[in-house]
Amino acid sequence: MGGRGGASNGERAGGREGGRAGDHEHAGGRDDEGGAQPSPLERRLASFAQAVGIGAVPPSIAVGLLFYFGYVAGRRRFAEFGLDLDLLDLSTRAVLLYGSEALWFPLAALFLATLLGLWGHVELARLVRRERAAPAGRGRVLTVAGWALLAAGLVLVARGALGTLVPDVAATETPGTSPVCLGAGALVAAYGRWLVTWRRAHRQRLLERAAAVAVVSLAVASLFWASASYAVAYGRGRAADFVAGLAARPEVVLDTTEPLDLGPEFAGVTETRLPPAKGRRHLYRYRHLRLLTESGGRLFLIPADWPTGPRWPRVWRGGGTLVIPYDAGSRIRLLPYDGP
Repeated sequence: MGGRGGASNGERAGGREGGRAGDHEHAGGRDDEGGAQPSPLERRLASFAQAVGIGAVPPSIAVGLLFYFGYVAGRRRFAEFGLDLDLLDLSTRAVLLYGSEALWFPLAALFLATLLGLWGHVELARLVRRERAAPAGRGRVLTVAGWALLAAGLVLVARGALGTLVPDVAATETPGTSPVCLGAGALVAAYGRWLVTWRRAHRQRLLERAAAVAVVSLAVASLFWASASYAVAYGRGRAADFVAGLAARPEVVLDTTEPLDLGPEFAGVTETRLPPAKGRRHLYRYRHLRLLTESGGRLFLIPADWPTGPRWPRVWRGGGTLVIPYDAGSRIRLLPYDGP
């Protein structure tokens, strides 16, 4: 009797505990069902945002990007003065600094566009979930909006393809127009198609994923192309800004042991023969020069009156760059700007 009663009491206690556990699991199921579950796309975007937030890009890739864009921007910048970047032999640190200058605006624009796109997708995805539960007139509005986005995206893709296939279009357009149209058009068209087909059951998921990978790959490639075009334009603009501020930069007074025999591209530079004196080795003095850069023990000097043209920011190719070894055969002095 006592044993049966004990067993019965234990079974009842176990049943009560099991019931409580079952109630807890059932309540948890209600909590999961009651809350809005994120879509697979939203989970992927959340994972991507978290990865970017913790700095998931390897340092080697980040340094490589900075070096590449610094090389592109620096090459165009010094090409305006007739110099090849390989001749300058700039240090890696200098090239990385040029890259960091050229990437600030593209990165800020990319993050801003991504932020606005994510906000817009969150609101549209919430509306789509509501329409799936209770289809109404707004579902037709989403479909119409999807067709409009799809058409706009195809137009942008066509414009980007035109700039890709016709070199004259890409040469005369605003830098980055063709790649931005190509990449943004692909994304807009893909998103418009998603809005058009949100009611349908996609059975060919493998092809859908392959299409999504192709769209993202095209967008990334277009982003690199647009950033490189911006780096070229940035380098040209930096050269124009440098020329515009030549008058306010320190003057370089160059003394040499031999005459330099400057040509007409150094108009405005004056040569003065210094009187002989005991122990004087430098007999020729040149004024109205400005320092462009220094690299590899060499000075790259340009005339203070660098000729400029009406087409800003294109630097007028009428001046020359003087390359002077920074050794015992030359001596320089720097005179500060004495203007207002």
